Amino acid sequence: MQESEDGKDYKWYEMSFFMRWESAHTRRVLCIGASPQMSATLEAMVKESPPPTFESQDPLAMLKPLFDEVIKLCDENIWAVTRKVRDIELNRKRRCEFDTLRNLARHTGHVIEVEQVAIETMEQLLNLQESNFKHLNKLTKTYTVQASEYLAFQLQAMKSLRWRAQSTHDRLEEEINLAYNMLASSDNAVMKSITLLTMIFLPATFISALFSTTFFSFEENGWQFSPKFWIYWVVVIPLTITVVLGWWRWIGGSYEGLRGRFLHTKDPKSPL
Repeated sequence: MQESEDGKDYKWYEMSFFMRWESAHTRRVLCIGASPQMSATLEAMVKESPPPTFESQDPLAMLKPLFDEVIKLCDENIWAVTRKVRDIELNRKRRCEFDTLRNLARHTGHVIEVEQVAIETMEQLLNLQESNFKHLNKLTKTYTVQASEYLAFQLQAMKSLRWRAQSTHDRLEEEINLAYNMLASSDNAVMKSITLLTMIFLPATFISALFSTTFFSFEENGWQFSPKFWIYWVVVIPLTITVVLGWWRWIGGSYEGLRGRFLHTKDPKSPL
């Protein structure tokens, strides 16, 4: 993953490597889709003076510098994402866009996938190397031990990066969950404010509506009060009770149902 020129802050390279080895001192490694940085590094290594020497009898000798560059790129990429996650952790009071968080989570998922595939490939190559050394009797014991230990070291380095990527991914998931919780808490505070304003204006609204009915009138000789005012309460009280009972029936008619509606918890008596 590198910086892109198309307006995005990232660019992925799908790199593939193919190797051909023949016992007659013929060795080829084909690199497809490599990043410009890796291509330049490998080219400079081959052209350096004196050029690096590869054991002609070791089929995997030319993969040693290639794995070094792959490990280096994986290390740079995962630490680039880790630094961004750390910036998010240090600036939690500043609202972060969910798109940014999800994109970072997607990138860490890709890095984990790439590193896991690289680990499995290197494990197979380590087994292949051990099998080759049993049949290639022209290699010295010192060389075979050093070559096996170095490939095992590269494998362990990739495993360490894999765990670093997983740790970063877990931290990022925690930040996403925290952002959702903070957003829900903010919405809850807004709803409480709206409820408070409603409670402030509700008594005045009720009194205003009550005195605006035809049961009250203001004339020259003062306030006039209708003797039929009891009709208002006869209608309002049963209607209010009916609405409350209907609502109670709708939520399940129990305290557990009411608690589940408002707290989104499961009814302990429910079979599901």
